Amino acid sequence: MNILLEKVKSSIINNWQRKLIIFSICFAVIFMILLINFIIEYKRNNIDTMYAIHGVVMTDGAEYYKKPKESRWFFNRISKLKIGTDSYIVGSETTEDGKQWYKIKSGKKVGYILKENIDYYEIDLESEYALMADVSKFNVIQKDFETKEEFQVFLLKHNFNYAYIRAGGRGYGKDGNFYIDPNFKMFVEACEYLGIPYGFYYIDEALNSEEVDEEVEFMYDFICKNSTSKNILPLVIDIEKYDDNINSRTKDIWEDRKYLATELVDKFLAKGISSIIYTNANMANEYLSEVNTCFWLAYYDRENRIPKQWYTSLEDQEATKNEELMNKMIAWQFTESGAGKEIDYKVDVNLVKNDFFIEYVKKYTKDK
Repeated sequence: MNILLEKVKSSIINNWQRKLIIFSICFAVIFMILLINFIIEYKRNNIDTMYAIHGVVMTDGAEYYKKPKESRWFFNRISKLKIGTDSYIVGSETTEDGKQWYKIKSGKKVGYILKENIDYYEIDLESEYALMADVSKFNVIQKDFETKEEFQVFLLKHNFNYAYIRAGGRGYGKDGNFYIDPNFKMFVEACEYLGIPYGFYYIDEALNSEEVDEEVEFMYDFICKNSTSKNILPLVIDIEKYDDNINSRTKDIWEDRKYLATELVDKFLAKGISSIIYTNANMANEYLSEVNTCFWLAYYDRENRIPKQWYTSLEDQEATKNEELMNKMIAWQFTESGAGKEIDYKVDVNLVKNDFFIEYVKKYTKDK
């Protein structure tokens, strides 16, 4: 009887030992599979993006795959990407079916997205004219762009070559206190990420030489603190003509503004900062055309489209007859409310002489 019990015990122990061995083998196999998969995923996702192209997802809900193949199968599909998602383009591939894919890193994942669902900035070096955007806090207040990503989509969607960002300026009224635009950093970050050349502009309201010096120091300090690598365009001095209901400090000194503007241009240059003037085309024609600098002029064509010809073609405009001014004109703000179906955002849009701005890009590249 004892011998029989011993055999039963031995059989039970052996059975448990076999199960333990089988379990251990299975555990080891599963562990090795998971470890190998982790190593593969780690190597696949651990890509250096230092020299990658900074792209932005342009289609909401774009599919993102582990391999360049459209499939909803769990093991291939990574996720759907929201419009505006920052993505580093690290490679490209064309599959046998002729579809073009970008290999991208989005967040911590690396995968593939169809080429038509993502875009990146490429400067147009060939065209005579190019588009330029200018933005400020009012574009956030009006909800044109509430995030950096929304602004990036706007720039890429409409092939803007350049951007100008309001730094701040001198306020209205007797005190003329300085202010900084609260949203400038968001726009700077967008331009810096995409690699779009940009410049700062500020509002001038100086009444005399002492206030000119104050504005020069204000902007010099601002640029020193906030300039990034893509801030390569000249500073813009914004000389506005306001409606009567705005308490402008300078509305009664237009006869003197060409002298003050000349002081600003010269004193910025002495600080190593090149500058141009933005103003209304008619006011430039009447008061400022003798200032020795280039001009960015505002005149709203009201045709609700991107102009096919330069400002000088508008024969009903008195300023176009000012040869000196036209020779200095390098940018035209032709709308403050978009350009109809071509640009369906209610924003300022400008047509610029491409060769003028490309010279700044080339100089930056050469100096670098």
